[in-house]
Amino acid sequence: MQHFFVTILLITCLSLNLPAQKSKDSQFKIVFYNIENLFDTIDDPNKSDESFLPTAKVSWTSERFTQKINSISKVIVAIDSNNLPAVVGFAEVENIAVLNDLITKTALQKGNYQPILVEGSDPRGIDVALIFRKNVMRYISHASFPSASSFQTRSVLYVKLADAKKDTFHLFVNHWKSRSGGAAETESKRLENAATLKHLTDSLLSRNPGANIVLMGDFNDEPANKSLAEILAARKPESKVSGTQLYNLMYERFEAGEGTLYYKDWDVFDQFIVSGNLLNKKPGKGAVVLPPYAFIFKPDWLLYKNRAGVMVPNRTAGSSEYFGGYSDHLPVYMVVKN
Repeated sequence: MQHFFVTILLITCLSLNLPAQKSKDSQFKIVFYNIENLFDTIDDPNKSDESFLPTAKVSWTSERFTQKINSISKVIVAIDSNNLPAVVGFAEVENIAVLNDLITKTALQKGNYQPILVEGSDPRGIDVALIFRKNVMRYISHASFPSASSFQTRSVLYVKLADAKKDTFHLFVNHWKSRSGGAAETESKRLENAATLKHLTDSLLSRNPGANIVLMGDFNDEPANKSLAEILAARKPESKVSGTQLYNLMYERFEAGEGTLYYKDWDVFDQFIVSGNLLNKKPGKGAVVLPPYAFIFKPDWLLYKNRAGVMVPNRTAGSSEYFGGYSDHLPVYMVVKN
């Protein structure tokens, strides 16, 4: 794991002198959204993308791809149409080309976003990615780390940005091993994902105890599961916080029975976890996240009534049917004040 330490040290020191424009607003939003299989229609021989071709059982056409990116754009704009999110992390993006289409050929083009995606080794060819508004945030550096050594999985994307008030943010975008095959049967792999992320954050905090760290992603575990609560040691926010401890901003949503996806019941797999430094400052004294910390975006138009009569996320497609919806996950967001 020594190479993680060395790489984090290098990227922590990098900086570009590209000033972000000062915003009139004293806050901005960070969003995470698993957008459910954003694939192009072109066969990539190095990826298992056969289910997303015009010849597939559920035909994936240019028209359906265009509808998909416009649908995702609609969701992100609706989170705040007056001030588009400054940062959006994604899961399940095939490549940088589809990410560019999303930010240049939809309503998101008005946000002046810059895309970041590093191709990983996931057999399906889906990666995590991030976009940020160039007039709100200043790019410093980015890197990608394998999130496991014993199996193929999505990489962790690390992006370092600064806001207009020169607060620096260390953002880690994650998509951990799924529960396909059983939650218990696959738990050990998510524990490995968690140990990798813990090593990365500990290495960063050991050199910079005041770091503003934001972990976001589809963790395929809930806040109380071992991977997050024990291995990553992400706690429920409390009255007194430690700057070097990690806190799970979705804990209250989890305890309230809310969810970001539905399979037999609601689960909170999509989460934000932050370093305590983002919770223990007063407004005006630097970047801070205030209660209620994080939100699930859940308008009625993102949902449909399933056979059990429950309103659940309206997904794009299943294994044998095209639905034309948005995603099988709901987006989450947090508000940063400074």
